[in-house]
Amino acid sequence: MASKQMFALAGCGACNVEDANFQCFTCGTYYCGVSCQMSHWPLHKDLCIPRLVMATPLRENSSLLTQNALSTNAKTLSAAPNLVKIPKPVTNGVAMTKMLPDLQTRKDNNGPVTNGVAAKKTALDVETVKDNIPAGAVSNREKPAINAIKAPLQAPKPSQPAEAVGNNENPAPKPLKTPLQVLNALQSGEISVVKGKIVPKIEPPRTPKPLQRGPFPAPGRHVKISYVGKDMLYIYDSGLGPNGEPNSFEMLISRSLDCAMHVTDCLSAPPVIEEIVFAPFEDDYYRSVVKSVQNGIAEVFFPDFGNSMKIEWKKLKEIPDEKLKYAVVVTHPVWIDNVKSFTPRVNEYLETIVDLHEFVLTTVIDMPSTHIRMVDMRHSIQQYVLSEKLLALQQPESSLNLKTKLVAQLRQPNSALKLVATNPNTYKPVYYSEMIDTNISVSKGVELVVSYALHAFNENKISVINKSNQAAYEKTTKDCQTYGQIDPNPYNPQKQEVCLVKVKDIWHRAAPVNFKYGKPVQFYLLDLPAFTDEIKDAPVRRYPPGLTRHLFAVESIVENPGFLLQAIHGDENKVEQLPGVTIRANVYQTIEDDIIHLNVVSYEKGSLYAL
Repeated sequence: MASKQMFALAGCGACNVEDANFQCFTCGTYYCGVSCQMSHWPLHKDLCIPRLVMATPLRENSSLLTQNALSTNAKTLSAAPNLVKIPKPVTNGVAMTKMLPDLQTRKDNNGPVTNGVAAKKTALDVETVKDNIPAGAVSNREKPAINAIKAPLQAPKPSQPAEAVGNNENPAPKPLKTPLQVLNALQSGEISVVKGKIVPKIEPPRTPKPLQRGPFPAPGRHVKISYVGKDMLYIYDSGLGPNGEPNSFEMLISRSLDCAMHVTDCLSAPPVIEEIVFAPFEDDYYRSVVKSVQNGIAEVFFPDFGNSMKIEWKKLKEIPDEKLKYAVVVTHPVWIDNVKSFTPRVNEYLETIVDLHEFVLTTVIDMPSTHIRMVDMRHSIQQYVLSEKLLALQQPESSLNLKTKLVAQLRQPNSALKLVATNPNTYKPVYYSEMIDTNISVSKGVELVVSYALHAFNENKISVINKSNQAAYEKTTKDCQTYGQIDPNPYNPQKQEVCLVKVKDIWHRAAPVNFKYGKPVQFYLLDLPAFTDEIKDAPVRRYPPGLTRHLFAVESIVENPGFLLQAIHGDENKVEQLPGVTIRANVYQTIEDDIIHLNVVSYEKGSLYAL
């Protein structure tokens, strides 16, 4: 027996065709398919989308909000007669899933619910979907309008999961209750805003800044050795800073010790590679750079000295002063010119002069592809060249007493080419008050060498040097020639300055003594010593910083010039042959004139690189 129809068939809201099986996700209106929904949208949107009105706070009026939503839904249902007394709509799970993105698009743009694929469906496609609807599949959206208002921030639950809005790369931030909390969190850096959303602060990995190295000392600067490394030295400038400021190395170490003294806590976590921390050394703490950490032991390098050591990382301390932490390094690694390696004997000697003996830089050579310089330097007091000293220490013991032979072996034919021209931009004038005078022993049988004798027989005057200073004197005169030749920059010295001046094709250390129109015209040659005649436009150069300040020659009166004449076979016209002659003389000094007097008792011809 035919059953009685209990419910009216649902009609399409657009074309009124009965048995419409697709339903508007928001208000429940039935449609044959997407094409009918789209054609009906201009009229349907006024019933489907509520208009915005001024709302009261949600928390205070939640019950009123629910009542308004119920009444609004009732009016909507009464306005659509085809929707009264209808059965639960049958829906297709796949079709509903496809419609979810379109629903979100419609909510955002106030446009019709569309789907790019479904919009192209033909009537045949719709009939195919209708024929394949699975039995028993029902909609879970009986009251869509009320549910949407009750949970406006909750996404609908489709039959298949929709694509996640966010990603899980960053953890969710801790909820913040008030705007002030948000502002405080933003200011402190706990959170940040990315594309309008609050995200928690992500700590970047620690990447310590590398230390920067300060300028290398110029030739002529005084330096000391801080550490003896493997075939190299670490040196630092031991002189005053610019404008008489304190020494930069001493100030840096003093600041480091003072800062470390006030840091009581050691590190609580292992340091990262290249991190700069305080490390203990000989009961004090100094700056160090972490080179490795393994099994609780850190290897650190002390950049301000040059040495390394291993220590428990738990004994390291943080450096709270950022300026001290990243202060430029004023200690520099160097190789010694012509000394390829350090023997145990050389190392033993160098260890005895660390931080104690001062040297003057004479040669600085930049090496390619490295920050390590090749240098040579002269002892400030003893005047020996360090490279020569170290090479001598490498020789067998039996040959050390052969001084003449050894010096000949040590000197390189082209060593003069390594001298560096004076830089006009960094030059500081040298004054004759800085020069170091020499003394001739007042006694009998003093061994001397004649250095200048132009007035030996007409004025009985000669200049002499101590025999022991002969090698240093020769080197100084040769260096004068080299510096004068390689320096292209003319100079106008002022009073009390010393300089280099070229007289008769020979460069001399000199001091200007007479000026005309602001330019020197007469000089006192320090290594003769003697005054020049007035010279117009004499070539003058700056006094090289790497040139020694020591003076060697002393002017004296010869009491028996006739005896000295025998050294040149009695011919006064051969007086230019006297320089280089070694003499023994009884030396005395008169109280009245304070002049050195010589009584020559013997002579020995020799060779001297004289002026």
